[in-house]
Amino acid sequence: MAEVTGSVRIAPEVLATIVNLTTVAVPGVLAMGNVPGHALFSRSRHDTTRGVRLTVRQNTVSVDLYVVVAQGINMVSTGTAIQSAVTTAVHEMLGMEVKDVNIYIQNIE
Repeated sequence: MAEVTGSVRIAPEVLATIVNLTTVAVPGVLAMGNVPGHALFSRSRHDTTRGVRLTVRQNTVSVDLYVVVAQGINMVSTGTAIQSAVTTAVHEMLGMEVKDVNIYIQNIE
């Protein structure tokens, strides 16, 4: 079989969607918040890129996440669970390295 050449490019919106869906699946996360001053990824409450700010350099991604969490949860544990889940999802689905995942808890409901 002949070797296939070319490249695979992943749109930033796809990466943001993976990060968003992974984040809201973590117990204790109720919704994504608003990225301050960032209209591109903050359209509606059900937008799958909402609450995500990405910086991609080479094959490495840095993520800022803005979240709304449930009242009464341990916020530090939830933040750590988000960081772990997002790092694993990005690495397994896209083969990208994750430099950091910063969590900003914007509200409690």
